[in-house]
Amino acid sequence: MRYEEDRTKEQIISELHDLHQVNKKLQNQIDESLQILDEYRDLFYNAMDIIYIHDMEGKIINVNKAAEQMFNYITGLDKITSILELISQEEYQKIMQEIRAEITPGATVSYELELQTKDKVLVYLEVNLRQIYKNNLVYAIHCVARDISKRKNMERALRESEQKFNKVFYLGPDPIVITENIQGYMVEVNDAWVEYSGYTREEALGHNCVELGLMDIESLDLMANMILAQGYMRNFEIVSKMKSGELKTSIFSAELIEIDGEKYVIVISKDISDRKRIEAALLESESNFRTLANTAPVLISVVDSNHRFLYANTTYLQACSLSYEQCMKSKGLDFIHPDYRDMVIKCSAELLLADIKGPDRIQFKMIGNNNEDFWVDRSASIIQFNGQQAILSIALDITESRIAEDNIKYLSFHDKLTGLFNRAFFEEELKRLDNERHIPLSIIMGDVNGLKIINDAFGHYEGDKLLVSAAKILTDLCRQDDIVARWGGDEFIILLPSCDYEAASKIFERINKGNLNINEASIQASISLGMASKTSANMDVKNVIKEAEDNMYRNKLMESRSARSSFITSLEKTLWTRSHETEEHCQRMLKMAQKIGKIINLNGIEMNNLKLITRLHDIGKIAIPNSILNKPGELSAEEWELIKKHPEIGYRIALSSPELAPIAETILYHHEHWDGTGYPFGLKGENIPLISRIIALADAYDVMINGRTYKRALDKTEVWVEIERCSGTQFDPSLVKKIKDIL
Repeated sequence: MRYEEDRTKEQIISELHDLHQVNKKLQNQIDESLQILDEYRDLFYNAMDIIYIHDMEGKIINVNKAAEQMFNYITGLDKITSILELISQEEYQKIMQEIRAEITPGATVSYELELQTKDKVLVYLEVNLRQIYKNNLVYAIHCVARDISKRKNMERALRESEQKFNKVFYLGPDPIVITENIQGYMVEVNDAWVEYSGYTREEALGHNCVELGLMDIESLDLMANMILAQGYMRNFEIVSKMKSGELKTSIFSAELIEIDGEKYVIVISKDISDRKRIEAALLESESNFRTLANTAPVLISVVDSNHRFLYANTTYLQACSLSYEQCMKSKGLDFIHPDYRDMVIKCSAELLLADIKGPDRIQFKMIGNNNEDFWVDRSASIIQFNGQQAILSIALDITESRIAEDNIKYLSFHDKLTGLFNRAFFEEELKRLDNERHIPLSIIMGDVNGLKIINDAFGHYEGDKLLVSAAKILTDLCRQDDIVARWGGDEFIILLPSCDYEAASKIFERINKGNLNINEASIQASISLGMASKTSANMDVKNVIKEAEDNMYRNKLMESRSARSSFITSLEKTLWTRSHETEEHCQRMLKMAQKIGKIINLNGIEMNNLKLITRLHDIGKIAIPNSILNKPGELSAEEWELIKKHPEIGYRIALSSPELAPIAETILYHHEHWDGTGYPFGLKGENIPLISRIIALADAYDVMINGRTYKRALDKTEVWVEIERCSGTQFDPSLVKKIKDIL
């Protein structure tokens, strides 16, 4: 009995021990599960993506850190409890209806959400959501969102700025892509890329080449690393799979660019599939080599170790204007630009020394027809040719793509009209130079006077010539290291690093004297200037620019009266030089007009206007070509229509000057006839301003009594007969009656 009791105790202890082990194991499993749960919670909360969960009524169940920050940014609230605090009930119901209609269990639905922050800033989210089930019923929605505002804003910014280089970009012969930084998400593609890849623009935008299947992730990462390391990439070769499934070999060049303060990558590719196929065929068979090489659109040559030609195809011979016999007596180096010969010699030596069988690729200039340079992308390999070691070169003419690449880069930093640096480049240089090493730093701002007059009188083409002339003067009179830029419109700005106020003043005075040479189309023009200097590091350079600008406008006001006087004088001289108008004619007209004015009792202001308009009534003729104004024979219908525009041109010129504005309408209507048969508007009777009617009569009288080179003078009797004949048709009959005693 005692033995059985002891045995029972041992069994109980054993069972308790086993139970303890089971509990311990369960506890470990629970601890592991809790650790995994903690890790999941940590991963959920600290994930980079915006993650939130809400129930079917929109009530927020859980959010991660990224979601909290985004919701706070949008609403300004520390915490939100419902998705309806972000979007309207109507929009929420619409989204839920679409989810119920389209989603299947376990599937994911994507949509874009446009939200507006408390500060009226638009935020765009790309939302992927999945239903969460409990007991086979949907009880919540799991949402993962990505802020795509940057991409959306970049797309909009690129669309707004595409006119700056759309000719180069869209009309380029090679596929060109602009991506959002180095991740490769495309924000713009050109037509050549669409044709090259087979994808439409809509299919491409917002995706990268990996997502489209054009390349693998390893190639994209390698390209991204090269661009990150040096800011550009050149001639990276990739085999890409097109939408049609076709494989194409291309070389890619890329460069980081900046648009509206954001960094992008512009990628230019060249389909070299044909060349690669030619290379493969050449390596397989010399017979195929000769057949293909002589018909290939690329430059193919074979040279020995001394660079003497062993073979050149037809394209090569045509590009260099050679006969086959001439080519065989020459060296390949003879047709390589001198600046690149050493590079080619070095590459060839390394190729021969290493006995490399694969291609060695370089780009250089060659000398072609009429000694014109052209760029090639050359691939070279070691081959056996007629029993000896030789270098096979296959070169593709890439001149157009190099020009397109250079143009894109140039347009991003230069003003297209003047060739000066643009404002974006200036501001970048200002950031670079705004430091103690370049202090003192001076700023000169200039504003071209007279541009509007020239635009109105002669057209914007002549106005553009004025801006180009101003740009040349500024460039010629500044130091080599100074930065001259077009600030906008008719304004220019000059950055003078390491230049104190005294030194800057000398440059300022040189420009002040030099701008007197700006005299397009004989109209007086000048540049108003202002200057300021930054003399210590704690001065804000923006305030220095503002000071220079204020000084410029102050000088412009001080110079305005003198400038306007010079302007009127230059108008008169130009008129007398370019038309049949003479100073004597204007003086005689003035005497006649004043006599008429006294008879009809004009007041002092009207008499003063009469004096001014007799001098400048035909000022619009300065914009009419000399070939028409001085034509000895009869004018054609087209030429006459052009002559009839001079009152309107004169009107625009007069409106541009405060001194001439009071007589602008008189100039406009001085060729109107009493009966409405005049021009430019066919006004009748007293609808024509009185001063215009007086000028028409005085002008006609002087022309008839004194004649022109093409018309004889009349005596006073003949003149009076002619004036009476035109009374009531061309002339105001009441004026004709009143001047009978004068005549």
